[in-house]
Parts: sequence; structure tokens; C-alpha cells
Amino acid sequence: MELKIDAEVFLFDLDGTVYLGNKPIGDAVETLKKLTEAGKKVFFLTNNSSRDKQEYVKKLTDMGYPALPEQILTSTMATIQYLTTRRKGKSVYPLGTPAFVSEIKAAGIEVKEDADIVLLAFDTTLNYEKLWKANILLEKGREFMATHPDTVCPSDIGDMPDVGALMALLECSCGRAPSVICGKPYSPMAEIIDKTVHVAREKIVMVGDRLYTDILFGINNNYQSLLVLSGETTPEMLASSGIQPTVVLPSINEIIG
Repeated sequence: MELKIDAEVFLFDLDGTVYLGNKPIGDAVETLKKLTEAGKKVFFLTNNSSRDKQEYVKKLTDMGYPALPEQILTSTMATIQYLTTRRKGKSVYPLGTPAFVSEIKAAGIEVKEDADIVLLAFDTTLNYEKLWKANILLEKGREFMATHPDTVCPSDIGDMPDVGALMALLECSCGRAPSVICGKPYSPMAEIIDKTVHVAREKIVMVGDRLYTDILFGINNNYQSLLVLSGETTPEMLASSGIQPTVVLPSINEIIG
């Protein structure tokens, strides 16, 4: 099997890289199977904090790739690690889905309305009341954290406003931006990888469709980086970005030559 990039560990973004909505991108499932069968270590590294690990396992398995829970690495995991090590004992007011809130609670983090920290996640159940309560807390000076900075989440029917867009909304209404962001391209996410993957960094490749999260994450952490043009990034965006991936391909299906 001939590969377009020399790596032992493949960190795949999901939305816009492996699938769009509920549809795999081309033969993405077969590509993942071939890499796994060839002995490559395959992980799925997603900023999308609206789902828990089991939901990702089910989604990938239903598509035809039998994923294991240990292959799923999320911005929620990075956020939990940050809170339990650097903000131990602090309570949070989460803007997140029920699955996200359940993960936070299961980690022993107190969730309450008059909290120490406003925690912004990808909340597909968001309503005006949640935003208003968060804004009140931020105006009181409570800490502001976010799981990740993505402005949109790609889908097969059109982009969904993501955490980055909500960060901009709250910054407009209360004048504050998050002091901590845990997902790609920031270091809390890399700490999760360091605990999971025991391979020299030059043998790891970050594969994704976003320059400012996926590719910058690879560059920041001395991994190789593989940009796919199947999601957010266009050739024009790449040319004007000043960010240089190790490899650029139309999709993950061209990884195997």
C-alpha cells in the first residue's frame, strides 16, 4: 500500500473530513479500513462537543467503520481534563447539549446557574434563556471558557453556526472573549494525545479540513499536517492564509495512492 504521507498515527477530524452530516465523503469508510488493516493507528480527533464518545462510535459504526471508544478524542475530554486539573472545585454554567452536560457531571464537575465559569460548547439545543443567563454571569466577571473555536460545523445541507460564532455573539453583548479554549488548535487537546499516543511526533499526522484548527494544531504541536479540501477550506482560502500544510489532497480518499 502506497501512502501520500509517511505516518504511523493518523488523527482524523470528522465533520468535513470523514463525513458531511450523516454521509461519508466518498469512499472514506474504505480508506479508514485500509489504514487500520495496514497497521496504522487511527484516531478521530473532533472539536464537536455536541456528542459524547458513544454517539461517535455509533455514527462511525453505522457508516461501516467499526470504531472503538478509545479511538475517539474530543474537545469535551480536553475541557474536562483542564477543569479537573487547573480549575479543580470550580462550578460551571454550561451552554451545551444534554450529552455534553452529562459528561461534565460524570467527571465530578459541579453544574449550577450561579457558577464560577461560563462554559460554552457546541449547543444544538441552545435557546435565548441560556444565552441571557450566560451574559449575566459574564457581566458579573465570571470566567469565560469554550470547548473549541470553530465558527461553523459543516453539514450536507449547509453550515451550522458553531462555538466561534457564539463566542462572537457573547463578546458583542458583554465585551468579553473566552480566556481559555480547550480544543484544536490549543494545547489542552494536545495533552489528551500525549496521554493516548506514544509515538514520536513526526510520525503523527493531523488530517482535517480547517486551516485555523486542524492544520494549525498539527503545526503548533510538531505533527505532520494533511489538509483535505472536502469541507470548509477552499484553494483560495489556503493561498491567502499563510498556513502551509505538509500535504494537501482533495479528500482522505487520496491518502492511499
